[in-house]
Order: sequence, then C-alpha cells, then structure tokens
Amino acid sequence: MAFCNGSFAQTKAVVGYYYFWDRGNFPYTKIEYSNLSCIAHAFIVPNSDGSISPEPGATWQDFLYPEMLNEAHHLGIKVVISVGGYGDGKGYGFPKLAADSAARAKFAGNMKSFCLQNGYDGVDIDWEYPGSGDKTNFVKLMNALRDSLSTVSPRLSLSLTAPGDLASGYDFKSLAGLVDWIGVMTYDYYGSWTANSGFVSPLYTDPRNNQGSVNSSMTQFIQSGTIPLSKLFMGLAFYGYNFQSSGLYQARTGSAPSVSYSAAVNYEKSGWSYHWDDVSKCPYLTNAANTSIITFDDTLSIADKCNYLLDKNLGGLIIWRLGLDNIGASQPLLETTWNCLNKSTAIVYHDNGRETVRDFGLRSYLNPFNPTTAISYQLLSISHVTLRVYDVLGREVATLVNGRQIAGSHVVEFDAGRLASGVYLSVLSVNGKLSVHKMLYLK
Repeated sequence: MAFCNGSFAQTKAVVGYYYFWDRGNFPYTKIEYSNLSCIAHAFIVPNSDGSISPEPGATWQDFLYPEMLNEAHHLGIKVVISVGGYGDGKGYGFPKLAADSAARAKFAGNMKSFCLQNGYDGVDIDWEYPGSGDKTNFVKLMNALRDSLSTVSPRLSLSLTAPGDLASGYDFKSLAGLVDWIGVMTYDYYGSWTANSGFVSPLYTDPRNNQGSVNSSMTQFIQSGTIPLSKLFMGLAFYGYNFQSSGLYQARTGSAPSVSYSAAVNYEKSGWSYHWDDVSKCPYLTNAANTSIITFDDTLSIADKCNYLLDKNLGGLIIWRLGLDNIGASQPLLETTWNCLNKSTAIVYHDNGRETVRDFGLRSYLNPFNPTTAISYQLLSISHVTLRVYDVLGREVATLVNGRQIAGSHVVEFDAGRLASGVYLSVLSVNGKLSVHKMLYLK
C-alpha cells in the first residue's frame, strides 16, 4: 500500500476526505498533514460516456488545488482523487458507464490521465449506490480501472467506499482483489431521513436503535471473510445533526441540519447540556427547553472507535470530513484519531460488556474548553494515582488527585476559570508510570 505515507505499513492508515468547497474557510495551510496518511480530494463526477466533470455548479478552476497537493507531497502525504459522492442519489453517470465497455475503457484512461496531469496518487470510487443489477458491471468497471492505473510506475492506487452493510450491488469478494482499501461509511445511521432522532455514528447498538451501529456494520464485513482486514477501513464522522426532538430515539419534527464538531462545541459553550450515552458510546447535547438534541462525536467517542479498530485489527479508517473539527489552531478529533491509532495514547476498548485496559487512556472533554473540562482515565487495578495540571512553563497549577484509587473508569473536573488562556498539560502518574495529555483553554 505504497499510496500512503512511508510508515503506513507499520501503522493504521488515516484517510481524510477534503471537500473542495471547504477551501474558502479551511484552506490547505490549516490541514494537519502530520496526523494523516492520505487525503481524498472530493469530488469529481463520472459521466455516462466515460468523461469526467467537476461537481454540478463547479468548474475545474473551483476544484483543482495544486497548492494542497504540493504541500501534502512535500510532507510525504499522498493524495487521491475521489469520484462520485452522494450527489443526485442516482450514482451520477456510474450505472450507464459501467454497463458500456467502450465507456469503461474511456473512463479508465481519463482517470489515469487526470492523475498524471494533476499529480494525484490514485483514484477513490464513491458510487452511491449500485443496485443489484449493477453488481457485475461494477466489477468490470473496477477491473478496467485497475488495469489502467497499474500501467503507471509506481502504480496508482485504487480504492472504494461502501455503505455500512453488505449491499447487493457489491461483489466484495471480487472487488477486494482489485483495490488497496475499502472504506465503510459507518456513519449517518440517523439524520433527516429517519423518523426519530438518534446517533449519527453509534459504536454499539442500543435496543431502542433500529438503524444499526459501527459494530453491527463492521461485524458483517469481518464475518463475511471477503475482505482482508488490512484492506478494511472504518468510517468516522466529524459532524452531527441537530434534531427537533424531545430526546434520544424520540419522534423528530422539522429538519435535522448538520452540525460540525466545532459548532457542537460552541453550542455546549452557549449553555446546552452535555450527556454521555454509555451504551452507544457517544455524546449528545440538549437545549434548556428539551426540544432539540444534537448527536455528534467528540474526542472521547472518537477514541473509543479508534480503540475498537485496534481491537479488530482493521487496516485504518476514513474521515468525513477534514476541517469540521477545526477550532482555532487545533483539530481535536483528527489529533485524537492519529494519537490513538499510532501513538498508543487512549487505549480503552469495549466488547460485549467486557472492558480491557491497555493503558491509562488519559483524555479530556472538551478540548479546547472554557472554563471547565472533564479529564478521564482508566485503572487496571488498585493504584496510587496523582493527577496534576501544569502550564507550558512547567509550573503546577492544580493537583486534582493524590492518593489510592480502585480499578475502573475515573473522571475528574478541571476548572481553569482563574487561569489565562493557553495550553495546559494534565500529567497522570499511576504507580510511578506517567501519561501526559495536552489541553487547550480558550476564553
């Protein structure tokens, strides 16, 4: 899998989708390249005759972003071009394209030329969604792409995104042999298309949840045995939805607009109440009138999902989408993702009610915060614990814990109201072993 950075073979891949319409408020200079393995630049669309176009309403000048590609390549990060997306809900030109041998050949040649002319390292196919009648033609299309992209040295990568189930339009056994990875969209379980409110990306299925979960989706793929685990990538959502609803899994009225993680943080700061659902392993916010609920992912739920990925030994993950967690100079969800997968920081995972602790899992919510945040950690056994907070000059500003604690989960509140804005370090010592977590206080 040479399409990602040089350490990819030793780490779990992090593929972030960069939507080209975001360049105005999230330019290439803000991307945290060091926390990525690969960027998927989204989207261009296929036409039924095998030609390609920018998304409807856009021009090639709107889409092409050589500055982003140059910066990524300078830092050793590969960039693939993503083709398709939800768009018109009919797969754009994919159905007719895939059914026509001449159009397939033209499309495969066009994609190779597009990559070579513009500096992309591969092609990511996002056909949402092939029907059962497209199944054979989809494989033919991917075969044509694989043959064309392999004539380049080094060969260009090929990947695809898939829904959160073994949908009838996909011959995964055949497709797995053609692609470098398959990203499963384990998000959007609830939204404006569901009658009730619910979590965008619940890790586990609640009895009240009839839409599925990350675990139910990934279990299907893993148990099918059709895709090597190293090629199986799980999806993360850096956004949520604002439901007009009296509570979780209750009837929804009106629309359910999307809410970025950074916007969810602002809702919490403005007085919405934070809650944690320990079944789904996800947070949600409610307003004072209890008429609206925002379900989303934060650093805690992202860490749980990453540790689930480690437990299942999957190859990596896909993120929709980069920039939605941008807060000032920080991208907390992306930083948490990379740290959990490749630096062994938050390492708690859960499986059928069994909790295993590989490390202390030191983390905090919110991050950035104002003025309070909850610092959490895990203990495998009765231990002597100290938890102190320091400023960037190494001065201790608070001792939160100093004594013996029992095994299990612990949460301690840190109030920085009397302190200046800036970076603070929470330092956890458990029987002499240290763990450090960076927190950003923004007034």
